[in-house]
Amino acid sequence: MKLFVKNLTHVDLSYFCPTRGVLGESWQADIVLTGKLNDESMVCDFSIVKKMIKQWLDAHLDHTLAVPGKNSATHLEELSDDRVAFSFQHENGQRFQCNAPTQAISVLPVEHITPENAARWVEEQILDLLPAELEAVSVKFHPESTTEAQYQYSHGLKKHDGNCQRIAHGHRSVIEIYRNGERDRTLEQDWSTRWNDIYLGTQDDLIGIIEEDQNRYHHFTYVAKQGLFELIIRSEQVYMLSCDTTVESLSAHIAEQLAQENPNDMIEVHAFEGIGKGAISEFKVSK
Repeated sequence: MKLFVKNLTHVDLSYFCPTRGVLGESWQADIVLTGKLNDESMVCDFSIVKKMIKQWLDAHLDHTLAVPGKNSATHLEELSDDRVAFSFQHENGQRFQCNAPTQAISVLPVEHITPENAARWVEEQILDLLPAELEAVSVKFHPESTTEAQYQYSHGLKKHDGNCQRIAHGHRSVIEIYRNGERDRTLEQDWSTRWNDIYLGTQDDLIGIIEEDQNRYHHFTYVAKQGLFELIIRSEQVYMLSCDTTVESLSAHIAEQLAQENPNDMIEVHAFEGIGKGAISEFKVSK
């Protein structure tokens, strides 16, 4: 007998791609549970299993930087104070580095991270934690099913009390833009192109620009409640803001920027933070 749970939870994370660099992602999580009927004619107590799986995902994958541990260009080093350093050397000579508390980085035993192999890794980790009567668990991760304009962004919020403080976590987000009350899909597509595979950096967290072997990198660091975070990322993947990168600030920034570019038009931006949540801002510049 099999039971299924569609859209058990949403997992917001960033993962490192050997070709595209760090990518923000939002996955819906579906599960299928296999087992025999018990004396109550049930496979298991849905509420207990759902809570256990969600808690595990929240603790081990959600709001982390997932890295491909078996890629030959991956280098991992344990640091003092329960911290880890992840670095990656691209074939073209460019590099990426993230130093963070151990809990902020998930190491997957794969060469390239995909929703499918991430799901297989989760299955292997959680099966022994579930009730004994369950014989198997199947996990499926998939992005939101939509034809709307999207972008994938990574960021960190050092002032946040929870896991959003981690310097490299992210989201795959839809964007809706209205010009004078009418949906403007051209502006939506334009903005999704601007923020394609982007890291959104805060000016206060930037400690310098590194020029190295004809490559240019942004160097960020900050101390948050979970500890010291540091990120070195190629400059062409960075979009700098003078504000914190909360979704409220992002929606306001997009609205103001587009209003400056389209004077006398009222711009309304619905900026999503992952799946199904976000912030709305309006802005108009009169000339």
